[in-house]
Amino acid sequence: MFTVEDSKTLRVTPGGMGDIKNLFLRNKKGQMWLVSCHEDRNVDLKMLAKALGAGRFSFASEARMMQYLGIKPGSVSPFALVNDITSAVRFVIDSVLTQTEVIYLHPLVNTRTTTIATSDLLAYCARTGHKAEIITFGEDGVHCTLMEHEGTDHV
Repeated sequence: MFTVEDSKTLRVTPGGMGDIKNLFLRNKKGQMWLVSCHEDRNVDLKMLAKALGAGRFSFASEARMMQYLGIKPGSVSPFALVNDITSAVRFVIDSVLTQTEVIYLHPLVNTRTTTIATSDLLAYCARTGHKAEIITFGEDGVHCTLMEHEGTDHV
Protein backbone atom coordinates (compact mmCIF):
# COMPACT_ATOMS: atom_id res chain seq x y z
CA MET A 1 0.00 0.00 0.00
CA PHE A 2 1.38 3.35 -0.98
CA THR A 3 -1.45 5.67 0.00
CA VAL A 4 -4.22 6.07 2.57
CA GLU A 5 -6.71 5.35 -0.22
CA ASP A 6 -4.98 2.00 -0.92
CA SER A 7 -5.32 1.14 2.75
CA LYS A 8 -8.99 2.07 2.91
CA THR A 9 -9.89 -0.26 0.03
CA LEU A 10 -8.46 -3.28 1.86
CA ARG A 11 -10.05 -2.75 5.29
CA VAL A 12 -12.50 -5.24 6.72
CA THR A 13 -13.81 -2.64 9.17
CA PRO A 14 -14.20 1.10 8.62
CA GLY A 15 -11.31 3.36 9.62
CA GLY A 16 -10.89 4.35 13.22
CA MET A 17 -9.31 7.19 15.09
CA GLY A 18 -5.90 5.49 15.08
CA ASP A 19 -5.59 5.26 11.30
CA ILE A 20 -2.79 7.62 10.28
CA LYS A 21 -0.98 9.18 7.38
CA ASN A 22 2.62 10.26 7.59
CA LEU A 23 4.20 13.20 5.82
CA PHE A 24 7.98 13.29 5.46
CA LEU A 25 8.81 16.94 4.83
CA ARG A 26 11.78 19.22 4.40
CA ASN A 27 12.29 22.95 4.29
CA LYS A 28 14.62 25.01 2.09
CA LYS A 29 17.39 24.77 4.71
CA GLY A 30 17.29 20.97 4.50
CA GLN A 31 15.72 20.43 7.93
CA MET A 32 13.50 17.35 8.10
CA TRP A 33 10.12 16.64 9.74
CA LEU A 34 7.98 13.55 10.11
CA VAL A 35 4.37 14.57 10.67
CA SER A 36 1.86 11.88 11.70
CA CYS A 37 -1.79 12.85 11.56
CA HIS A 38 -5.20 11.26 11.27
CA GLU A 39 -5.58 9.78 7.79
CA ASP A 40 -8.51 12.04 6.89
CA ARG A 41 -6.81 15.24 8.09
CA ASN A 42 -6.56 17.96 5.46
CA VAL A 43 -3.16 19.56 5.97
CA ASP A 44 -2.27 22.97 4.62
CA LEU A 45 1.53 22.69 4.27
CA LYS A 46 1.99 26.45 4.23
CA MET A 47 0.19 26.90 7.57
CA LEU A 48 1.81 23.80 9.05
CA ALA A 49 5.26 25.17 8.18
CA LYS A 50 4.32 28.49 9.74
CA ALA A 51 3.15 26.82 12.96
CA LEU A 52 6.40 24.83 13.15
CA GLY A 53 8.61 27.80 12.29
CA ALA A 54 9.91 25.92 9.28
CA GLY A 55 9.72 28.54 6.56
CA ARG A 56 8.31 26.62 3.59
CA PHE A 57 7.72 22.87 3.29
CA SER A 58 8.05 20.47 0.41
CA PHE A 59 7.90 16.71 0.42
CA ALA A 60 11.27 15.08 0.96
CA SER A 61 12.76 13.10 -1.89
CA GLU A 62 13.08 9.33 -1.98
CA ALA A 63 16.85 9.73 -1.49
CA ARG A 64 16.35 11.80 1.67
CA MET A 65 13.78 9.31 2.94
CA MET A 66 16.35 6.55 2.60
CA GLN A 67 19.15 8.70 4.06
CA TYR A 68 17.25 9.79 7.18
CA LEU A 69 14.68 7.07 7.77
CA GLY A 70 16.11 4.06 5.92
CA ILE A 71 12.82 3.32 4.16
CA LYS A 72 11.15 3.56 0.77
CA PRO A 73 8.11 5.65 -0.21
CA GLY A 74 4.85 4.21 1.08
CA SER A 75 6.53 2.84 4.23
CA VAL A 76 6.83 6.05 6.24
CA SER A 77 5.95 5.64 9.90
CA PRO A 78 7.25 6.81 13.27
CA PHE A 79 8.92 3.38 13.63
CA ALA A 80 11.46 4.57 11.04
CA LEU A 81 12.76 7.19 13.46
CA VAL A 82 14.96 4.45 14.91
CA ASN A 83 17.08 4.79 11.74
CA ASP A 84 17.63 8.53 12.28
CA ILE A 85 20.61 8.07 14.59
CA THR A 86 21.59 11.75 14.49
CA SER A 87 18.09 12.91 15.51
CA ALA A 88 17.95 15.19 12.47
CA VAL A 89 14.22 14.58 11.95
CA ARG A 90 11.68 16.41 14.11
CA PHE A 91 8.64 14.29 14.98
CA VAL A 92 5.23 15.98 15.06
CA ILE A 93 1.98 14.19 15.87
CA ASP A 94 -1.65 15.27 15.54
CA SER A 95 -3.21 15.87 18.97
CA VAL A 96 -6.22 13.79 17.87
CA LEU A 97 -3.95 10.74 17.65
CA THR A 98 -2.66 11.25 21.18
CA GLN A 99 -6.24 10.77 22.39
CA THR A 100 -6.60 7.32 20.80
CA GLU A 101 -5.82 4.04 22.51
CA VAL A 102 -3.92 2.48 19.60
CA ILE A 103 -2.36 3.60 16.35
CA TYR A 104 -2.13 1.56 13.16
CA LEU A 105 1.11 1.92 11.21
CA HIS A 106 3.59 0.23 8.90
CA PRO A 107 6.48 -1.68 10.50
CA LEU A 108 9.06 -0.17 8.06
CA VAL A 109 7.45 -1.85 5.02
CA ASN A 110 4.15 -1.07 3.37
CA THR A 111 3.17 -4.71 2.92
CA ARG A 112 2.14 -4.99 6.58
CA THR A 113 0.31 -2.95 9.20
CA THR A 114 0.61 -3.35 12.94
CA THR A 115 -0.78 -1.68 16.02
CA ILE A 116 0.85 -0.08 19.01
CA ALA A 117 -0.58 1.63 22.06
CA THR A 118 -0.34 5.36 21.50
CA SER A 119 1.46 5.88 24.80
CA ASP A 120 3.99 3.21 23.82
CA LEU A 121 4.57 4.82 20.43
CA LEU A 122 5.28 8.18 22.06
CA ALA A 123 7.66 6.51 24.53
CA TYR A 124 9.38 4.63 21.67
CA CYS A 125 9.90 7.82 19.69
CA ALA A 126 11.30 9.63 22.75
CA ARG A 127 13.64 6.69 23.36
CA THR A 128 14.98 7.05 19.80
CA GLY A 129 15.73 10.72 20.51
CA HIS A 130 12.57 12.07 18.86
CA LYS A 131 10.35 13.52 21.56
CA ALA A 132 6.94 14.22 20.04
CA GLU A 133 5.80 17.72 19.31
CA ILE A 134 2.00 17.70 19.43
CA ILE A 135 0.10 19.84 16.97
CA THR A 136 -3.56 20.73 17.15
CA PHE A 137 -5.17 21.38 13.80
CA GLY A 138 -8.22 23.56 13.33
CA GLU A 139 -11.21 21.90 11.71
CA ASP A 140 -10.16 23.39 8.38
CA GLY A 141 -6.63 21.93 8.68
CA VAL A 142 -5.20 25.41 8.42
CA HIS A 143 -4.95 26.80 11.93
CA CYS A 144 -2.36 24.93 13.97
CA THR A 145 -0.93 25.22 17.46
CA LEU A 146 2.10 23.35 18.72
CA MET A 147 3.13 21.95 22.11
CA GLU A 148 5.76 19.45 23.26
CA HIS A 149 4.72 16.06 24.63
CA GLU A 150 5.47 15.79 28.33
CA GLY A 151 5.09 12.00 28.62
CA THR A 152 7.58 9.50 29.99
CA ASP A 153 10.65 8.36 28.11
CA HIS A 154 10.46 4.67 29.05
CA VAL A 155 9.63 1.85 26.64
